[in-house]
Amino acid sequence: MANVDFFSAFEYAWGENGAIDTWIDTQYKLGWASIGSVPPSVEQFNAVHHIADLKANWLYGQLKTAATAKGVTLAAEDLSALVQILAATAPDASSTKKGLIEIATEAEAKALASTLLAITPATLAAVLADFQSGIPGATFAELDAATADQGPAICTDMGCMPWVWTNTAYFTGYRNPLCATIPQHFAATARAWEMPVTGGVWSESDPKQRRLIAWFREQGLTVASGSWAKGWGRIADLGGGDWKAPDLQDVFLRMAGTDADTANPRPPGSYQADAARVAAQVRMKNDSAPWNAYSWASKSALAAGYPSSPADSYFGLGGNIGNVEATVMIGGSETRAASVAVQPVILV
Repeated sequence: MANVDFFSAFEYAWGENGAIDTWIDTQYKLGWASIGSVPPSVEQFNAVHHIADLKANWLYGQLKTAATAKGVTLAAEDLSALVQILAATAPDASSTKKGLIEIATEAEAKALASTLLAITPATLAAVLADFQSGIPGATFAELDAATADQGPAICTDMGCMPWVWTNTAYFTGYRNPLCATIPQHFAATARAWEMPVTGGVWSESDPKQRRLIAWFREQGLTVASGSWAKGWGRIADLGGGDWKAPDLQDVFLRMAGTDADTANPRPPGSYQADAARVAAQVRMKNDSAPWNAYSWASKSALAAGYPSSPADSYFGLGGNIGNVEATVMIGGSETRAASVAVQPVILV
């Protein structure tokens, strides 16, 4: 027959297959003193050890059940089993668990069948390996190499702006939703996420420029190469994937609306030359009396384009100053308001 080993002894009860006698609690508490000079019977002896084993069995049963549930292996020479079992619990806000929730075995975790048991840390890591919390970051090179939509991404080396997957007739890939927006700043040169708009040539082979070329084409902001001009928010097709870039140097920005000279709509990207609003002119003439009306009828050579009726006459200043009939230009070489210069760039 097999010997009683260490753990088997915890599962047996002394005298469980033999005869035991009943002890009342008073006798049990007195121990051998309750017997006095009379030796205990075998049955009484069995009863004492039987109760002791039952208590040990209950304690061991608790430990074994917990170890099995937590996947902890018990060993006679290992005293860390209880520590391992206690460590296999995780804090949880569940009021029904009083702040603790059980950790599932690996099999339970993989099965995902229990809504009460948490998964093990290792399985949790595996499950969440592809999970993204918030918007991930990626370099421009990584986003440019992407071949499928992976959701929005922060372009970490292009101003940390969120880029989105874009699919149009002219471009497929990740692009800044603010592509071609005009920022205003005083930096000496264009920053990594900006492209100068100072003329020159853009190429569809350049990863940054091709995004801008596609954007202008999507908006219909293109012209023939012979129609390109400085100041227009347009690009011109030069052929072979090359495009003439806009040159916005030395021009002001103005909201699209209506052309005051023609009353025609002014769409975005259109150019308008400088002009000065028409102002009244004063012409002076030496006459016999001061402030006499200057009759244009007597000046037939100048009559064209000027008023000739008395109501529209210009007045001269009396005195010996001679006739003044020339228009004199004063001021600078252009009509402008006060301004501060910003870097001519647009966002990639």
